[in-house]
Amino acid sequence: MTTVRASAVGRLARLVRRSQPPSSSADLKPIGTDGIPGRLLRVVPETAPAEQVDELEGTDAAEVAAVRAGWLLLDAHERLSKRGADRLFGHETAAWHAYAEDTIGELNYTLSTGKELVPETKKNRLRFRRTLDFARHGETVFDVGFGRGLLAAQLIKDRGVRRYHGIDIVDRYVPIATDLFHVNGLEPDSLNLKVADLYQLRREDIEATGAKLVICCEVLEHVPDAELALKTLADALPEGADLLFSVPMHGRIEAEWGHVSVFDVARLKGMLDGAGLIAHHVEPLANTWSLIVASRDPAGSQRVREATGRPPRRVSAPLSEHRDFVYLQAADLAAVGGATIKANNQNAVSCQLTSGGGLSFEVKSLQALRFRFKAKDVTLLTRLVATAYAGDEPVARWTWNLKPGDLPVGASTSVSMRPGEVGMQFVGGRHERAERADRVELVGTVKDGQQAVFAVRVAYLP
Repeated sequence: MTTVRASAVGRLARLVRRSQPPSSSADLKPIGTDGIPGRLLRVVPETAPAEQVDELEGTDAAEVAAVRAGWLLLDAHERLSKRGADRLFGHETAAWHAYAEDTIGELNYTLSTGKELVPETKKNRLRFRRTLDFARHGETVFDVGFGRGLLAAQLIKDRGVRRYHGIDIVDRYVPIATDLFHVNGLEPDSLNLKVADLYQLRREDIEATGAKLVICCEVLEHVPDAELALKTLADALPEGADLLFSVPMHGRIEAEWGHVSVFDVARLKGMLDGAGLIAHHVEPLANTWSLIVASRDPAGSQRVREATGRPPRRVSAPLSEHRDFVYLQAADLAAVGGATIKANNQNAVSCQLTSGGGLSFEVKSLQALRFRFKAKDVTLLTRLVATAYAGDEPVARWTWNLKPGDLPVGASTSVSMRPGEVGMQFVGGRHERAERADRVELVGTVKDGQQAVFAVRVAYLP
């Protein structure tokens, strides 16, 4: 075996830099084992596990599987912060927005009085587009909470809805929506708007219209008893009719003063159970709303099966520029800070260090880092710090504050890390374009200036 000291590294001599992480790099301090609360994962209270009850599900196996996946995806959105979900699902959301903008018609927002209605946002246009996807050409729609009539206008203009009936509790919306239809030249076979209270809705009211699709979008968050409101809608559904409703996802649109409550997956499932409704379709929409299609019929929904959607264009983006790990040889590793390293075999070295000592190695960019340790005498080792540099600039750092038993003597322990991530061992600190890295140092802290000895292997993903 060959003993390699820092002074005899030769071609690796330029890798030997300061052996301690720079104390002035406050921006690279460890984040902590729980990350930064609220930045990517939402801060929610820890609650007891929910009571174990069976899900109220339909009888179509394929639909049940899709609904379960929809609930899981919705739950994932809600557990992430808005920013976190945008980062995680943004490429898919962008594809949905492109689909909506390519396929939804433009409305004239100038009323006959000259009043300009505020055009809908890109997110609302996607919500309208998805509602249109579940409507059928030529059918009758009953809309609870029609507002200014913008969704109704899109249903008539783009989906060919021929009979539209809507109620809203705000009386001034009736003339606004009526005028909107007029200036856009929308003349369905029948059009009926009236002021009415959701809580007073009865089945005969909807049956009289012949509607098989009832819509209630962005209403339940405004009412004082959302559970009762959904139960009222369910009881009013005619035989064979479907209910499409949407509410803000938990943690979204919470600045809106008129919203009186919030809806997470657990609440929505409980509301459906209490209303006797079976969910046939569930999706998170635009990282903003929960969209659900439900009915009282447990059989699979023909409406859901017929629903349109964005074209099947692949939007997956590669997460790694390189896919193969580079396994370093013993000759690629250099000692720093007075440490001594000795080649055990072709791809492993034994490292003997005191506080501030360790090893260094070149990298060609850095996406992920991996160490395999085999401890010989590490009882006095209290901390390991891996720092990636671009020249002399630290671009990523990971810290492992060791506890007794973290590196059991004689056993092999493999650890991996990525910039900024919180792992089981190394905790990632703040990072700045780690792909620029050209060198990594691994240094240790040992109690009382003593020594620690361990074997180590190194691999990295460029």
